[in-house]
Amino acid sequence: MMTTAPKQIGAKTLQASFWLMSGVFYGRLANLAMTIILARILVPADFGLVALGTTLLIILTSVTDLSLANALIHHQDVKEEDYHTAFTLSAIRGVLLAIAMVISGFVMAHLYNDPRLIGVCAGLASRPLLSGLGSPYYVTFSKELDFGTVAKNEALNYTAQLVVAVGVAWLTNSYWAIVAGAMAASITAIVATYVRAPYIPHFTLSSWRKLTNFSVWLTLNQFVTIIGNRFDNFLAGGLLGIASFGAYNVGNNVAAMITQSAFQPLERVLFPSFAKLTGDKTRLNEAFQKSQASLFAIGFPMGVGLALIAEPFVYLTLGPKWSIAVTVIQFIAPVLGMQIVFGPSNALAYALGATRTLFNRGIVLLIFRVPIVLAGLYFFGLIGLLVARVISGGIVVSVVNFYIVRSLTGLSPWRQLFVTWRSWVSGGAMILALLALRELTGPITNNFAAGKALVETVLLGGGVYCSVHAVLWIISGRSQIGVEAELMKVISAILGRFRKPRERSV
Repeated sequence: MMTTAPKQIGAKTLQASFWLMSGVFYGRLANLAMTIILARILVPADFGLVALGTTLLIILTSVTDLSLANALIHHQDVKEEDYHTAFTLSAIRGVLLAIAMVISGFVMAHLYNDPRLIGVCAGLASRPLLSGLGSPYYVTFSKELDFGTVAKNEALNYTAQLVVAVGVAWLTNSYWAIVAGAMAASITAIVATYVRAPYIPHFTLSSWRKLTNFSVWLTLNQFVTIIGNRFDNFLAGGLLGIASFGAYNVGNNVAAMITQSAFQPLERVLFPSFAKLTGDKTRLNEAFQKSQASLFAIGFPMGVGLALIAEPFVYLTLGPKWSIAVTVIQFIAPVLGMQIVFGPSNALAYALGATRTLFNRGIVLLIFRVPIVLAGLYFFGLIGLLVARVISGGIVVSVVNFYIVRSLTGLSPWRQLFVTWRSWVSGGAMILALLALRELTGPITNNFAAGKALVETVLLGGGVYCSVHAVLWIISGRSQIGVEAELMKVISAILGRFRKPRERSV
C-alpha cells in the first residue's frame, strides 16, 4: 500500500490538472471572447462603471471569506453536521453581503456623483446571495480530485455569462450587459451544485468552531491581501476618470485572464494533493518544486509574450480606441507571469495548516505596497501606477514569497530559483527573437497588419521558447523536475493506450 499510494496520488493529480486546465482554458477563452465582443459594442466608461461595483463586491467578498470549502477539504473526518454548518454560515454571509452591496451602492453613487452605481451594485448583489446558497456537498469533488465534474460545470457557467452578456449588449448597448452576464453565471452555478451534489438545506451552527479554527487566518489573509491589491481601483476611478479607469481595468483583466489561466486551476489541485503528502517532507518538497517549475515554465512566457504582442492583439481584438489597455498589458503581464512561480505556496500553506503565515505575508505586502502605489498614482498618474505595480508586484512580492517558502519547506531562495533556470534562459531567447522581428515589421495601422504581426510573433516566440526549453532539458540530463517530464508522462500514457489495442489484435 505504501508504494502504490504515491503513484495513485500523482496519477489523480495529473488527471485533475488536465481537467482543470481544460476547463479554465475554456473559461478564460469565453471571458476573453466576451470582453472582446463587449469592447466592440460598449465604451470604456461602461467598463469603468461596472468595474467600480465589481471592485467593491470583490473586496466585500474577500474580507468576509470564511474559506469553508478549504476547511472541509483540510479536515479528514468531515461529518454531516460539518456540511450543514458550512451551508448555514455561507447562507448568512450571502444575505449580509447582498445587503451591504445595496447600501454601498448609494454611498458610491454619492462619492462618484453617478446614480447609475445604485443599480449596478444592486444587480451585482445577487452574486453573493446566490453563491451562499450552493450545495455544500459539491466540495467533495475537489476533495477527491474529481475535477472533471468541476471543470464541466464551470464551463457551463462561463458559457451562460458569455451568451447573456453578449445578447443584452447587442439589444441594449448598455453597461447592464456586464451585470446581466454576471447574474446569469451565478444562477447557472448554484443550479449546477444541486444537480451534481443534491442536498436538502439544514440550518445549524454546531460545527462552527471546527470550521472557523482552520479558516480564521485565511479570512484575515484575504482581508489584507484584497485591500492591498484592490484599494487603488477606487482611487484610480476618481483620479483617472471613469473612461480611463475602464480602459485600465480591461487591460488589467486581459493580462490576468491570459497569464493566470496557467496558475489558478493547478493551485486548486495542489492543495488536496499536498495535503496527502504532509507526512513525508522530502516528497512534499519535491512535489512543491515540480509544481513551481511547471507553472513558471507555462506562465512566464505567457506573461512576457503577451506584453510583446499587446499592440497588435489589442488593435485586432478590442479596437484602436483601447490604446490605454496596450500600455497596461505591457507593464502588468510580465509581472503576473513571473508571480506564478509562487502560486503553489498558498496550497502548501493550506496543506500544512500554516494559514497564519499567509496572513503575516499579507500584512508585510500591504505595508510596502500601499505607499508605493499611492505615491505612483498621485504624483505620476497612470504610468506612475503601473510602475508602482511593477515594483511592488515584481520585486517586493518576490522577496517576501521567497522567504515564506523557505519558512515552510526549508528551501533556500536559490533552490527555488534554480528549478526555473531553463525557463529564464528560454524566455530570454524568445525576447531577443521577438525584438529582432519587431525591427523588421512596420507600424500597425489596420487589421491586416495587426493580424500578420500577431501570427508571426506568436509562431516565432512559441517556437523559439519551446525549442530552447527542450534542448536545455535534454542537455541537463532530462530532469524529473519540470514541465518536460510531466509532458513526457502524458505522451507516454497516450501512446500506451494506442499500443494496447494493436497488441491485442496481434
